[in-house]
Amino acid sequence: MENEDFEVGITFNLSNILDYNSNDIVVKNILIRDAVVIQCLLFDFGKVRAFEKSPFLRFIYIVEGKAEVVINNNSTFLQKGDSILIPGNTESSIEANQPFKMLCVTEKND
Repeated sequence: MENEDFEVGITFNLSNILDYNSNDIVVKNILIRDAVVIQCLLFDFGKVRAFEKSPFLRFIYIVEGKAEVVINNNSTFLQKGDSILIPGNTESSIEANQPFKMLCVTEKND
C-alpha cells in the first residue's frame, strides 16, 4: 500500500482532494497505521471494486454522488451523506452507477 498523502494537523477538504479520471477508480491514502487505513476513493461511472471475503471491517461514507454497495448479494444504494459498515469475512463490492466520491475506513483485524 502506498504512503500517506496528508500531514497530521493540517486541514483538508474531502470534496476537493481528488478529481475524477475517466474510466478509473482513484485512491488517495489519508492515514495508514497498523490497525486502520483511511482512504478517499473516486469511482467513475461503471467501475466496480470487489472484495472477496475480506477479513477487514470497512466503514463507507459517501462524500458526493451515489453508490451501490453489495454485501453477500444484497444491494444497498447510498447517496451523499450516507454511511454503511461492511462486516469482515463477507463478500462485497462497491459499484458506480454514476460517478461518486467516498471515504473508506478499514479496520485490520490482526
